[in-house]
Amino acid sequence: MAKTVAAPLIELNGVSLRVGERLLFRNTHWTIHPGEHWAMVGPNGAGKTLLANALTGGVPIVGDNFQVPDGVVAQVSFEQQKVIAGDSPAAARWFSLEQADALSVAEFLSPASVAERNPFEVVPRESRSVDRQFICHQQRLVKSLGIAGLLAQPLPSLSNGEMRKVLLVRALLRRPQLLILDDPFTGLDGQFRSHLKNILELLIRRQTVQLLLIVTHPDELPQGITHLLQIDRCRIVAQGRFSRRRLREVFQPAGAIRPLRLPAHRQVTGTAELVRLTDVTVGYGARKIFVNLNWVVRRGASWALLGPNGSGKSTLLSLIIGDNPQAYANDVRVFGQRRGDEEGVWDLKQRIGWVSPELHLHFPETQSCLETVASGFADTNGCYRSPTLRQRQIARQWLVALGLSECAARSFGSVSAGLQRMTLLARALVKSPELLVLDEPCQGLDAGHRVRFVQTVAALLRHTTVIYVTHRREEIPQGIHNVLRLG
Repeated sequence: MAKTVAAPLIELNGVSLRVGERLLFRNTHWTIHPGEHWAMVGPNGAGKTLLANALTGGVPIVGDNFQVPDGVVAQVSFEQQKVIAGDSPAAARWFSLEQADALSVAEFLSPASVAERNPFEVVPRESRSVDRQFICHQQRLVKSLGIAGLLAQPLPSLSNGEMRKVLLVRALLRRPQLLILDDPFTGLDGQFRSHLKNILELLIRRQTVQLLLIVTHPDELPQGITHLLQIDRCRIVAQGRFSRRRLREVFQPAGAIRPLRLPAHRQVTGTAELVRLTDVTVGYGARKIFVNLNWVVRRGASWALLGPNGSGKSTLLSLIIGDNPQAYANDVRVFGQRRGDEEGVWDLKQRIGWVSPELHLHFPETQSCLETVASGFADTNGCYRSPTLRQRQIARQWLVALGLSECAARSFGSVSAGLQRMTLLARALVKSPELLVLDEPCQGLDAGHRVRFVQTVAALLRHTTVIYVTHRREEIPQGIHNVLRLG
C-alpha cells in the first residue's frame, strides 16, 4: 500500500514578491513541510523580514504556483510594535494622560481582540464555550511567560522586552500552525532569554506549532530546529537540513571590519558633572519603579546600565532625556541644570545624543536616511527644515563611517530594522554630543554591524561620555568600566 505524503504547509514555487514597483526574491522556491522547524539567517538588509511578511499576507506574492493558506501563520516582530505605537510621540509612554484611553494588556489579549471580533457582533452560544477554552489557554500562557503583573497596564507603558512577551502570548493564542518569530530574543534579559528558549523547545517537542525563527545570535536557536534558510540581497542563497557548523559560518562577519575613520568630533569642556540624581523616586500608582535613587555621571566616566526587563532602565534614561514628566517632580540635574527650569531646555537637548527602542518605534519612515541623520541637528523626529550644505556633508560623513553610504538616498522605512538602528546612531552623533545615551542599541544588528557599532562607541569614548544599556555583557564597549544595576 502506497504511503500517504502530507501536503506542504507552505509552498513557494517560482514566485516573486512585489514591493512598490519592484519585484524582489525573483523565481523563489521554498517549501515548508509538516513537522519542519526553520531558522532564517542573513545579514541586515538581506530581506529576511520581507520574506516572512509575505507568508502573513503583508507583502504581495506574484505568481500562480504558491500555497500560503489563510489563518495558519502568526508572527511576532518589531514591525508589529511599530503598528501598535502608531503616530504617538516617543514620549507618550511616560505621560499618563496619553495612556488614559489606551488599551490595557488584558484587553489586548481578550478573545474578542485576538479574534479581531467586531464589538457589536452578536456572539453565538457555541462561541462563548470556545471563549471559555480560550481563557484557560490564555491563563496558562500568561503564567508560563510571566506577564500576570502586566495585565492591568496600558500597552504604551510597556518596556520593549515586556511588549515582546505580550505579543508572543497573543500570537500563541491564535493557535497557528506556523509561528514566525522575527528576532524574538531582542530586548529580553538573559534569564528570560533562557526561559523563552526552553519554551520554544517544549513547543517543538510537543509538536504544538511549527516554528520559523529569524535570529541574529547563533546561541539563540533552540534544540529541535530541522532546517536552515540563508538569505542575502533579497534572494535565497542556500536551504536544507540544519547544521550547527553551517550556522557558525553564516554568523561570522564577512571579511575583516575596516578600521574606523570617524568624522571630526569637537572637544568639549565645562562642568565635570553631567548628570546628578538625588533621592529620585518614580512610580505609577502603587507600583514603584525605584525609590530614593542617587546617581552621578561625571565627564569622561561612562556607564553600563544593567538590569532585568521592567527594572526601570528606560525610565531612568527618560528622566535624563527630559521626556518623563516625573523628572520635573524630582531633583534631576543635567549639565548642572535642574529639570524643570525652563531656560536652556533646547540647549540641553543639543548636548545629548540618544538612541532607544522608543525613538526607533516612533520615528517617521518616509524621509531618506540622509534626512533622518540630518534631523539630529535640530533633535526632531524627522527633518522638517532643509539641512544646510554643511549639515548634509556631516550627515553623509557619518553614514560613510558606519558603512551606510548605500542607504543615504533610500527612505528610512525601506531599509531593515538593523540598518535603521545604525542610521539612528549616526543621527545621534552628527551634533558631537557631550553625553551619548544608548538604550539597547545593538538590537537587530547582524554580527558585522554589531562589531562596527561597538567599535564606534569605543572610539567615541575619547570625546564623549556614554550611558549604555544592554542585556548582553559582550556588547559593552571597551572603555566602559562603571556599572549601575537596577532591579
